[in-house]
Amino acid sequence: MPSLPPRPAPSASAPRRALWLVLVALVALGARPASAQGSIAGTVVDPATDFPVIGASVLVIGTTRGAASDVNGEFTIEGLSGGDYTVRVSYVGYQTKEFTGIAVANGETTRLDIELEEAVLGAENEVIVVGDAPLIDVERAESAYTISQDQIESRPVRDVQDVISNQAGVTQDPTGLYIRGGRATETGYVVDGVSAKDPLAGTGFGLDLGSNALGEVEVVTTGADASVGDATSGVVQIRTREGTDTFEARAAVQRDNFGFNEDWESSFNEDNVELSLAGPIVPGKVRFFTSGQGTFSDGFERYLSTPDSTFYSVPDQVSSSIASDFWAPRRGNRWNGLGKLVYLPRAGMKLVGSYQRSLAVNQNTRMLQVTGNDAVVAPGFQYAFALQPDLANTYTQDANLAYLLWTHAVGQRSIYEVQVSRLFTRLRADANGRDWRPENVDSELDPFSIPGFPGDIFGNPTSVPADTALFVLPGPGFVNNGGVATDWHDHFAEQLTARAEFTRFTANESYELTAGAEFTLNDYQWIDIARPWVGAPIQLPDGTFTQSNRLGQSSDIWRVKPRRSAFYTTHRFRYNGLIASLGGRFEAWAAGQYVDDLVADSAFTIPTAIREGYESDTTPLLGLRWKARLLPKLNVSFPIRDNQVLFFSYGHSMRLPHPTYLYTNLDPFYQDRSFFSDLGNPNLDPEIDIAYELGVRNQITANDALNVTAFWRDKFDFITVASVTIADPTGRETNRALRVNGDFARVRGIEVSYTKRVGAWFLGQFSGSYSRATGLSSTNNDALQDLITDGNADNTFETPLAWDRPLDLKASVTLSHDEAEPWLGIPGLNRVKLFVQSTFRSGQRYTPVEFVGNEVNPFTGERDWRPVYETVDDPALRFSETGKPWWWFDLRAERRFGIGGSDLIATLEIENLFNQKNSVIVNPVTGEAYPEIEPGTDPTTLRGNPEYDVPTYLRDPRFEDPSTSGLPPFNPARFLTPRHVVLGVSYKF
Repeated sequence: MPSLPPRPAPSASAPRRALWLVLVALVALGARPASAQGSIAGTVVDPATDFPVIGASVLVIGTTRGAASDVNGEFTIEGLSGGDYTVRVSYVGYQTKEFTGIAVANGETTRLDIELEEAVLGAENEVIVVGDAPLIDVERAESAYTISQDQIESRPVRDVQDVISNQAGVTQDPTGLYIRGGRATETGYVVDGVSAKDPLAGTGFGLDLGSNALGEVEVVTTGADASVGDATSGVVQIRTREGTDTFEARAAVQRDNFGFNEDWESSFNEDNVELSLAGPIVPGKVRFFTSGQGTFSDGFERYLSTPDSTFYSVPDQVSSSIASDFWAPRRGNRWNGLGKLVYLPRAGMKLVGSYQRSLAVNQNTRMLQVTGNDAVVAPGFQYAFALQPDLANTYTQDANLAYLLWTHAVGQRSIYEVQVSRLFTRLRADANGRDWRPENVDSELDPFSIPGFPGDIFGNPTSVPADTALFVLPGPGFVNNGGVATDWHDHFAEQLTARAEFTRFTANESYELTAGAEFTLNDYQWIDIARPWVGAPIQLPDGTFTQSNRLGQSSDIWRVKPRRSAFYTTHRFRYNGLIASLGGRFEAWAAGQYVDDLVADSAFTIPTAIREGYESDTTPLLGLRWKARLLPKLNVSFPIRDNQVLFFSYGHSMRLPHPTYLYTNLDPFYQDRSFFSDLGNPNLDPEIDIAYELGVRNQITANDALNVTAFWRDKFDFITVASVTIADPTGRETNRALRVNGDFARVRGIEVSYTKRVGAWFLGQFSGSYSRATGLSSTNNDALQDLITDGNADNTFETPLAWDRPLDLKASVTLSHDEAEPWLGIPGLNRVKLFVQSTFRSGQRYTPVEFVGNEVNPFTGERDWRPVYETVDDPALRFSETGKPWWWFDLRAERRFGIGGSDLIATLEIENLFNQKNSVIVNPVTGEAYPEIEPGTDPTTLRGNPEYDVPTYLRDPRFEDPSTSGLPPFNPARFLTPRHVVLGVSYKF
């Protein structure tokens, strides 16, 4: 293997970690319960026969207490301290019911008589809740949050990421969605049991579902079970909606442009259209659900003003070479649709078929956040093309998911399911719909900023002496020469997966066994070309054309067919209030025949150590060479007093390296020969995450719930870069950038969440977290620049990661009055609902700069010109500072009107209610975004004001001279979304 600089292991913090966790446990255990004096007693009967149900399990959730019904169907549970409880009743062959809000008083017996209807085990083992839904699942042994369909419909959301962004441990910004300090690419994304990530785009989300297709969304921030693979951060699991035996239809339209406000900052020229239909085809046997959504917007960047009152606009629509203009009427376009059929041949059997598709066409560079190489703090607006947006990159992602799912309850204690699925994603990046390169290069295609005619003169032509040198100032920094975007990319990924799972449990549900297996056939094709016109034909004066074998300035092309398989099992025990899940996942993967053949070929020009390592670290099986890893998982919860549960989770998870790290430039006949180009490493190991969590859940009352959780994550075998020397196909030695496992990171923090409910009219939620995410690198290319400049990567300092947000506070309130009579007698306030949420978060991370003096004044020769700020040299200070905190409010209000026996719903949504300015692109001189300047302001009048100082790598509009370069600091994406007002109407029947 190529030599690497020594990597420090994570500091010896196990004792400190253990002490921290013990302290949390002691706090939880500190309060002693009062003497338990109350009891619950009653009967369990079958209402169809009026016979008692003998041996029914009656458990008081969140305690160690329970009972079984006797021969008369009677039960008594004693020793309960005063409070509100949830009681679960179950028996094999009967429905499982939960009775919430059961009040117990000290010294008294609460009567609970239960009717338990007979039912064959359903495909989803649904629990029927009698009473208000519990605020939390007090017994759950991992950090997870479930958002119901009703909650989704009452919030200002458009997609899955919006739905989960206000949950504890989740942060979202223009660069992606981060769960408990993990990278955006580390999140697992599962739709109806199928991984729906684009494995090549690396954005964390592939299939883009609309909010009207979501039945339930669950985000697990730590402690995901063994059935989920390839996720080292959180896991987002979605259950899409299904039809019922009642016909339903819903149509909705929302927009922010009403004609009179087209030029308002709060109008992004956005439209959102939704339609869903559901109902029976054969009542009791076949039902359907279908939905569609289209969202089109020009974004808040559509008008950008600068101090000289020049306006730059985004295109009215964008073009794509794989989608017609019909699909892209605006700069940002989202289409998605879902169709689902459910067949119920008889009780306990269920067959589901579904087809889901999404299409996104936009100019957001974050669509191709390929491998984590990009600057993670940069939003996706292509500011450099503000003058000629029609020449910028357009990104088109087409995702398709289809599956068949068969579920069968065998007898009363077993259930199995078999699923086959196909996920196909394709992403194209082109210069706004242009072909990958012209047939004849007859113009300048490289994008530049050039002076405009007649040009701005620097100097004084009337000065004496007359031979004083005069200069034409450089161009504005924006692309203005007709050059096009330099990137052309196309990839597709097809994943065919077969999955089977079997579950069996005992009669009293004290033990449950789950075992499963899945096998995936992958087919990946990757084409990535920089400046593709390099090497294209050029017509000579004599009419002939030049010829070249160059495929752009640099290129990476391959097609591979890797394989994956997994076996997992979970054993769930319940004893005297203790619930423990012990399981594991065995992952196996093969790089594919493409790699196996190249490694065996002597022309394969990689270091001998890697070739030998691949052969020794892999095992031949079924014609391919495989690697494997076992990932243990443990979750435990245990009542420490009534309605107070201590829980602990521990688990290993892994994520395979991005395919480009394995396959880039392996084929010796199609290698990119540019300087220090990438070289794939087929012997890379997966990135590993080891997560610990300890917390306490408190069901204070039926309407008050408090969670306190401490967590720790160790991440290692992260991908970094090393320099390696190989012989290219001509025999010439050349340096390449080789990806190796060498970096680590860790995340630690504490979360608190509290939920309060008052009747049916008030629901309040608060969550707060303090965490730190540190590591050796924030992107896979952090070490690359050092290798290029001096041949050595000094990347041995553990510093904050670029997306680290230590403090994150969220609060929301939902007020509902679904009554015919106006609330407080105020006309119009009937059948209304109001949702308000607020987020306060630590600002963007940045590396500090230091003042080193002033530039020489080109007029006087004195050092009183532009102030010079350079990034500090100390690598230990990388991302050591946080910018100004973020704070914003969102609001959604709705009013229902009864029309024709159905509801017409009028909605008002306001994002960033108070139009607060939150810095996304931080000026490291000031710690916040570059200030807004009123149009018409002369920038030279701002000289001497330190609020407008910028570092050397940015253009300073106050000091324009012949050496000026770069873009001005007025990128509208330097702030989060400003106030956005959307009105809508929907009809549901």
